[in-house]
Amino acid sequence: MNELNDLIGFVNGNNIRQKVLSLLSSKGEMEGKRVSKTLRVAHPTIEKTLEELEQKELITKKEEMYSLTESGVKVEKMIQQI
Repeated sequence: MNELNDLIGFVNGNNIRQKVLSLLSSKGEMEGKRVSKTLRVAHPTIEKTLEELEQKELITKKEEMYSLTESGVKVEKMIQQI
């Protein structure tokens, strides 16, 4: 449970991370460029954010498509309840 709290803190500590997680939660999977356009955030910023979320195993990348992992889904749901 402590690890989950750490991940929630990690996501909540950055507005863009929150938006990316929420967007992927509602859309299923998306390309990085599409995430950038949808959120109106510079592509390099989104790339860095996606990389960070992938390192924490909150999202996964298959070819050019990003989607939430099981942990990502849990964290996103917990954040919605806060």
